[in-house]
Amino acid sequence: MKQVSFLHTADLHLDVPLSSLGDENKAKIRRDELEKCLNKLVDKVQEEKTDLLILSGDLFEHNYAKGSTILKVKNMFSELYNTEIIIVPGNHDPISDNSYYKAASWSSNVHILEDSRDTLYLEKYNTRIYCMGVKNRVQNDYSEILKSYRSEDCFNILAFHGTVDIPFEEGNYNPVTSKELFQLDMDYVALGHMHCYQEFRNDKTLIVNPGSPEPLGFDEEGQHGFVQGLLSMTQENRKRADISFIPSAVRQYHNIEVNINDCNDDAEVIERIDLQEHFILKSTDFYNITLTGFINKNYMPDLGNIMEKFKDRCFFIRLKNQTSIRFDYEQYLEDPGIKGEFIRRILDQQEAETSPERKETLFMAMQYGLQALENERID
Repeated sequence: MKQVSFLHTADLHLDVPLSSLGDENKAKIRRDELEKCLNKLVDKVQEEKTDLLILSGDLFEHNYAKGSTILKVKNMFSELYNTEIIIVPGNHDPISDNSYYKAASWSSNVHILEDSRDTLYLEKYNTRIYCMGVKNRVQNDYSEILKSYRSEDCFNILAFHGTVDIPFEEGNYNPVTSKELFQLDMDYVALGHMHCYQEFRNDKTLIVNPGSPEPLGFDEEGQHGFVQGLLSMTQENRKRADISFIPSAVRQYHNIEVNINDCNDDAEVIERIDLQEHFILKSTDFYNITLTGFINKNYMPDLGNIMEKFKDRCFFIRLKNQTSIRFDYEQYLEDPGIKGEFIRRILDQQEAETSPERKETLFMAMQYGLQALENERID
């Protein structure tokens, strides 16, 4: 049985500035961790004697990448002389005359893909590597690959940095559908670009986006890691792809909403946050806490004061205040106008309700309704 092993990763974003943290010391710690992550991947490849290391775009940040970082990466890759390294540039590390992919010299085992018409054939592993959307419009490259001959006698892999099965909006990078990718009859499609794990499969093709091995924002919750895989082929040319997702992230991001209804001071808010179910701050992680609910008009949460109580219990925390002022509906009960009529009708419906959830929904409707009537807007 013929086999080829691979490790597939993407979106490391080496030297990304991480200015959104507002703390250069923590940003540097995080950048160092991204380098260490690549070190761990390289160690894994060496330990497992992996045949292919596939990097599907955004290995580094072109506008911020330092020469010293590129040198470290080049040296690491040169030491993997028994492994073929496949790199497809992405939107954050595009191929150009002044990019490090062109300006620097790389060891012979490093293959930087840029033209869909130039298929990389690795004879030792009987594997053909394709790419698209690096220099040209992705649909033009797609058409080139679609009409090209793909042998059933070898492994066919597409390395691609782009957006799959997301509405074709102007801001999407290299948009295609999974249906289009399946039509290419690849054995494995090594995706990059989206920072969370994606997988698409049919009888012939396995399409995987491993996500970023380390998360970089609050829209990237959950486990992050890389994919380890094996392509195999029987004597009858029946092929299959087996993969494992290997968690690798040293930190995670968490988004938490805390309802602070009826809290009258910061101490009560802090207590309400601490009482959240399953709320245990991890010293390694990032937290985005959003305060919601209705509060007394004479109280405004002091986010700086509240954050002081939590900042030393985790790596990074930020607070957002999305509370609204609680209206005293009783003052409107005798109002002969529309406000009074609105309140009386809601209260009548509440009184007839037996469901606590429905009563709460009606209360929310009353508060937002008053907000709209008083302020001509809803916050």
